[in-house]
Amino acid sequence: MPNIKFTPIPTADAQNWWDGRTDAYGQTLERRISDGSAPCRHCLKNIEKGKPVLLGAYKPFSTTGHFTETGPIFICGEPCDPFAGAANQLPPVVETREQFMIRGYSNDEKIDYRTGQIVNVSELKSVTDMIFSHNDVAFIHLRSAAYTCFTTRIDRSE
Repeated sequence: MPNIKFTPIPTADAQNWWDGRTDAYGQTLERRISDGSAPCRHCLKNIEKGKPVLLGAYKPFSTTGHFTETGPIFICGEPCDPFAGAANQLPPVVETREQFMIRGYSNDEKIDYRTGQIVNVSELKSVTDMIFSHNDVAFIHLRSAAYTCFTTRIDRSE
């Protein structure tokens, strides 16, 4: 069974937002105040109640194609450190939810139709092991089960 790591959005992407650049659709980011439930896709923690939040469209792919999904995400409204957990360590935003949508993707960023499902957090490691048993799966996306928003990427770890 491979070890896995949870990979947040790149710091360069978050920095662009903190610097006031636009989102994936070229729109101005929406600024909000957290109610305590907004999950930051960079530090992978829920943003503390009363703290600033940025909301915008995000494309967690390097290319644009038929399988490229772009959707809303939150990040901390002020710079935060990226999640850097140990192998197999669940990020706080994952630990605080019950279910996620999960999908595997190939190196050319196409969905692997053997992999898509709703998964309980308690079964996440066994499901990622099954998905990564397909050698042509390069990475996995974990998405909100309720809203399908991108949460984090899962990669194999040494």
